Amino acid sequence: MDYDAVVVGAGPAGLMAARKIAKRGFTVAVLEREKDLGLRACAEAVSSSAFQTAEMSPSPALISNNIEGAFVFPPNEGNGVKIAGGSYKGYILNKQLFLYALAKEAVAAGSDILMKCEVKSVKASNGTATSLICERKGDLREITFKFLVGADGVGSVIARGCGFPIEDSELIPTIQYVMINCTIPEKNMIRIYMGNEVAPLGYVWVFAKNDFMANVGIGVRGKPAKVYLDRFIESHPDFFKNAKVIKEGGGGVPVGGQIRSIVKGNVVLCGDSAGQVIPITGGGIRTSLAAGSMAGEAVAEALETGDPSRLGAYPQRYSEYWGSRIEKSLKVLKAIENLTDEDLNLLGSIVSGDDIVDLANGLDVARVVAKLMRHPVLAMRIAKKLL
Repeated sequence: MDYDAVVVGAGPAGLMAARKIAKRGFTVAVLEREKDLGLRACAEAVSSSAFQTAEMSPSPALISNNIEGAFVFPPNEGNGVKIAGGSYKGYILNKQLFLYALAKEAVAAGSDILMKCEVKSVKASNGTATSLICERKGDLREITFKFLVGADGVGSVIARGCGFPIEDSELIPTIQYVMINCTIPEKNMIRIYMGNEVAPLGYVWVFAKNDFMANVGIGVRGKPAKVYLDRFIESHPDFFKNAKVIKEGGGGVPVGGQIRSIVKGNVVLCGDSAGQVIPITGGGIRTSLAAGSMAGEAVAEALETGDPSRLGAYPQRYSEYWGSRIEKSLKVLKAIENLTDEDLNLLGSIVSGDDIVDLANGLDVARVVAKLMRHPVLAMRIAKKLL
């Protein structure tokens, strides 16, 4: 089997890349090792602009819940900060249906999608990747290509097989329950809980999917995630007293920032495999959609010109906005990860909703730093680390 381009991984990044390449008239195969799309646990929250990045309409069929804002709770939950109004709107997706819709667009553009197709190794000649050895339905086969897109997530086979600097990647373990019969107040607001007794070096999320169901998860470092998640649920009986877990999942989320190199020869990485996740929030859907779009366009340009160096346009474009945001968010994460619960309570009493959004997402960090510099304790503990 021979293709102009092969994309490994049928997540947001991979499906977006395949669509962009196929739309330019080139043959594309998407290889997905799982039997279905969207099996990996995901909190499913996106901003309202995610559909614009995906170049799709926000169909109600793809949305579980409309989000009007968020509450962020420091260890003293009585001092929670509300983020609402303006542009702070988004959705809790039905992630599986959202991926099906992305897959439909990729196939309509001319892509092939091969499910249960696991990449075993990458073959190369003179420093150029030439083919993949894959297993599908018990049979080994070789698939050749001109360009390769690695969108196969954490532990990427493509990143390892092609010698990308994956040692840069830092993961935070997560676990998530889908719970039914929950009594979550203000179901159109997502809820984030922080603190060393709640989620060491991480946070708990409670995202209502509808009137009775919620994604309830945690990311922690250096501690057993399940123990802390169960403890949180037990300590919030008003939400979960009569609730039951119907699904459990988890995995690692890259929070160490984008890896140093995302292009090597005729191979590009995008999505989680490239560390393209906002470090503080762990949000990766929209960042991956943007990466897949840009990577796919760069591959198509390289195919049209026969010039692999055209792939360099992808990291340049991505760094202008998304790479910068990821870098700033990582800097904030490093600044706050060693704060005590007392510090977090103090921070929660000082910052506004706008401040939290800018810090977490790597937006107008300089503005928030200027505000924190006026407070002696926070200037020492946080602000000076962000200068």
